[in-house]
Amino acid sequence: MPLVNIHMAKGRSADQKRALMTAITDAVVDTLAAPRDSVRVWISEMDDTDYMAAGELIADKRARLDAQDG
Repeated sequence: MPLVNIHMAKGRSADQKRALMTAITDAVVDTLAAPRDSVRVWISEMDDTDYMAAGELIADKRARLDAQDG
């Protein structure tokens, strides 16, 4: 039974998350020849103040990018 856990910052819509989990399920079925009903995919979300990449909080990165676009 393939188990796939996706860790990401909060902020995506339910439709985006559904599309992501469907695509991952399809990829697991296609690449591992796993029965679709055996594939488990779930998302673990965190606040954007609880995750840092390259020394920058995701909240700060989003604010910086929004300021550049505005």
